[in-house]
Amino acid sequence: MKKLPQDVVIFMLLKLPLKSLLRFKSISKIWYTFILSDTFFKLHLKRTTTTKDEFILFIRTLREDDPYKFTSIASFLSGDDKNNLTTLFPDVDVTHLTSSCCTIFNELIGPCHGLITLTDSYIIIVLNPGTRKYFVIPPSPFECPKGYYRYIEAVAFGFDSIVNDYKIIKLSDVYWDPPTDDRGPRGSRVEIYNLSIDSWREHNIEFSSIYFTHCSEIYYKEAVHWFTIQDDLVILCFDISSEIFRTMEIPSVCTDLNGPRYGLAVLDDSLVLMSYPDSMCSIGHTENLLNIWMMKEYGESESWIKIRAVSPLPIPIESALVIWKDHLLLLQTQTGYLISYDLNSDEVKEYNLNGHHESLRAIKYTECLTTIPTLSEHSKQVQQL
Repeated sequence: MKKLPQDVVIFMLLKLPLKSLLRFKSISKIWYTFILSDTFFKLHLKRTTTTKDEFILFIRTLREDDPYKFTSIASFLSGDDKNNLTTLFPDVDVTHLTSSCCTIFNELIGPCHGLITLTDSYIIIVLNPGTRKYFVIPPSPFECPKGYYRYIEAVAFGFDSIVNDYKIIKLSDVYWDPPTDDRGPRGSRVEIYNLSIDSWREHNIEFSSIYFTHCSEIYYKEAVHWFTIQDDLVILCFDISSEIFRTMEIPSVCTDLNGPRYGLAVLDDSLVLMSYPDSMCSIGHTENLLNIWMMKEYGESESWIKIRAVSPLPIPIESALVIWKDHLLLLQTQTGYLISYDLNSDEVKEYNLNGHHESLRAIKYTECLTTIPTLSEHSKQVQQL
C-alpha cells in the first residue's frame, strides 16, 4: 500500500466485493484504519454500481405446526442473465420477529446507505445485510394514557443528512377505549428514535391515517412514502430531516378504492406507482391488468406518465413486490409463491419460494460498508447473524 499512490489503491479497493474488503481489514493496522475511515466509507457509498451488483433481500413468513405460531425467514438471493435465482448466503431465521397476530404487517424497509429495517410493528431490527451485523431497537418508553389504546400504523427508517444520523419513525393511532364497540375519536402519535444517541422522543405533529396496502412503503429522496386518503387517495410523505409531512397527488385514474391495489417502487432512479387487481375484491368488473406509472419530476404531480401495462396478468397475484434490475417485476401469487415477470420479454418464472398468505417482502440491495453507529454503554450491543 505504501508503494502505490493512494488514489490507485482507492480505485482498486472500490472495485472489490464487500467480502474481500472485510478480509483485507486483517492485513495490517494501516489497512484496517483506512478501510474503516470516514473518507473511504463516503467514497464506497458513492461508487458507481450497476444492476449486476444488486441482490435481493427477501423475507417470507411461514406457519409451523401450531396455527398461531409463525417464523420469519430472510433469504439473500442473486440472479443471472436468465433470471434464475441463486442463494448467496444461508437463510436466516429472524427469531426476534415473534408476533403471531400481524404477519401480513411484517415490513422490510430500506435500503438506506446499506442499512435496512425489519419489523413486525412491535420489534424493530436494523441490519446491514452485507456485513450481517444487526441491532434490536429498544422499545419506545411512551405509554398511552389510561383509558386509551394504540394501533401502530407504520414504521419507517431513513437518514437525516442535516444531523448525520439515522432515524426510526413510528406512526400510531391513539383511540379512546370505552367499554363499547365504538373506538372513540382518533388521535395520532409520532415517535422518533435517533440511532446515534439511542433515544426515543415524541414529535407533536398530526398525520392522516395510513391507507395500508402490501408493499406500499418506499424510502426515496430522504423521505418515506405511504398512501393516505384525503378526499382521494394520495401519497403521504415524511421528510426525515425536516420531520414534516406532505402529500403528492397520484394519477387521477388511480384513485379508485373499489377494485385495484396500489404499490410503490423505484425504477431508473424515479418513483413509480403500480396498480393491480385486489384479490379480495368481489367486484366482477375488476380488470386483470397491472399498470406502472412513473413520476418524471419528483414532487411534480403533473409529471406522472404511464410507462407499462401488463395485460392479462399471467397468474393471479396477491401483491407486487419490487422491480429488480430495471426490468424484472417480482410478484407474490395468490397461492403464496414468488414469481418474476420480465418487462422486456414478457417471460414468467415461478420460483420454489413461498410464504404465508400476503407475507412476502423483497427489496433490491447493493452491498455497503455502513456500520451501525456506536451506541451508548447502557444499550444493547450490535450482534452478528
